[in-house]
Amino acid sequence: MDLDLLLQQHRLWFEARGNAGKKAELSEANLKGANLENAVLVEAHLQGADLFRANLKGADLRGANLQDSRLGQAQLQGANLEETDLMWADLQGANLENANLDGTYLQGANLRRVIGLSKLQLDRAVVDESTCLPASYSKTFKSS
Repeated sequence: MDLDLLLQQHRLWFEARGNAGKKAELSEANLKGANLENAVLVEAHLQGADLFRANLKGADLRGANLQDSRLGQAQLQGANLEETDLMWADLQGANLENANLDGTYLQGANLRRVIGLSKLQLDRAVVDESTCLPASYSKTFKSS
């Protein structure tokens, strides 16, 4: 898989509103340690992908499907995760500093040991009783 070409094709697909390029299909892909800094992956399919220690700093993942993905120790600083599906994703040790979590689906997600996660980010995300919150939030945060 030529990741650079795939990213170019997906960016073109997004910018052309589906009239050119090709939507990224990376479900179950092995992207351990991949450098996806500032990548445009809006509405991409990454369900079940292995993104352990991937660099996703500043990436645009709005509306992407990352359900059941492995994002342990991933760098997500400044990433746009608005309305991204992270249900049942493993984010243990990921860095979410300044990431946009507005409307992000985090039901069942593992957020233990995440770095840079604020109460405001959680308030703007969609969580429930199955979300594994960091210990520092377990007593102060109510599920919605």
